[in-house]
Amino acid sequence: MTTLFEERERAYETLFAREEALRFVALARRNKLVGAWMCEQLGLTGARAEGYCRSLVADGVGRASDAALLDRLRTDLAAAGAADRMHELPGVLVRCAARASEEVRGASA
Repeated sequence: MTTLFEERERAYETLFAREEALRFVALARRNKLVGAWMCEQLGLTGARAEGYCRSLVADGVGRASDAALLDRLRTDLAAAGAADRMHELPGVLVRCAARASEEVRGASA
């Protein structure tokens, strides 16, 4: 027989697991959106753009911090001669995170 405490504990564990899964998906989607913005700045299209976005998702989800991601983006912009766009990066990250979170929450409802 399950006690009320055990049921409540299981419900919280399930909620936590669901929230973590949504956070993971939102982070991957954010990095993909940031990658799309970066591809515009770097002039990447087609397979090169897809590869770049994929690498940002792989590097960013669960392994690298936002600071490490920003460092990589700044380095890539500087290498492409687009250093004048660096000041936009924090805002781009925030906008992409908001959009990704909205998309993930909307899709899970």
